[in-house]
Parts: sequence; C-alpha cells; structure tokens
Amino acid sequence: MYAISVAAELVGMGHQNLRLYERRGLVIPGRTLGGTRQYSEGDLVTLRGSVSCWTWG
Repeated sequence: MYAISVAAELVGMGHQNLRLYERRGLVIPGRTLGGTRQYSEGDLVTLRGSVSCWTWG
C-alpha cells in the first residue's frame, strides 16, 4: 500500500490527478482509520493504464 505522494511518483503524475481520478471513480483507494488514502498495486496498474491512454491517445 502506498501513500498518495508515493503513488503519484510511481505512476508519473501529480497527486491532484490521483484525487481527480478518485472523484471520477477510476480508482477507489483504501483508507487508513485516519482517512489517509492508501493505493494498492492494482490501483497503480489502473493509473498507469490511464497514463498510457493519455500519452498514446
């Protein structure tokens, strides 16, 4: 599980984009008891796929 800052770096996009994708329902990260987003490997795969789609259009 990765915090939003680490997940953003791993997929090559800003953390605001990750929040946008969450609002749009593309990914639904887990949450800690304190409410911090936790991105799984599956979430990262989904996000990398979306980056590829935008890059290769």
